[in-house]
Amino acid sequence: MNISERLARAGLTLPPPIDPLGSYRTVSISGNQLYVSGLGPFEDNKPIVGIVGDDVSLERALHAARLTMLMILACVDQACGLDNIERCSRLTVYVRAEQSFTQHPQVANGASDVLLSLFGQDKLPARSALGVYTLPMGIPVEIDSIFELKQ
Repeated sequence: MNISERLARAGLTLPPPIDPLGSYRTVSISGNQLYVSGLGPFEDNKPIVGIVGDDVSLERALHAARLTMLMILACVDQACGLDNIERCSRLTVYVRAEQSFTQHPQVANGASDVLLSLFGQDKLPARSALGVYTLPMGIPVEIDSIFELKQ
């Protein structure tokens, strides 16, 4: 079963891919590596904003991370087609959180769980989850990633 079929089976729908919001490429391919710029969560064509642990609950932050991963996959699909992807090898998840918030890895699971449903346990990426003071547009989650193309 290919990635597109797994996406449908998981009941996941990709949003329209976002265009770059500055002087960069959303996706850059070098050899068999596909680098995806840091992207954030959009819902109803608007960015989700807020601070996790303040006005954004853990549940809402997980939702934001899932939406961000779906946006990443939409951009990957546009760049080379999802069925040409072997796996995601690296995720960095930035969580805009209030000072006492400590559940950054749980927020990152929102993105990782999407990958788990598409690629399986053996192809989960290495990952970092970091707390930050601010993110562009006031978004609560930003994720950058590296994917491997099939050879």
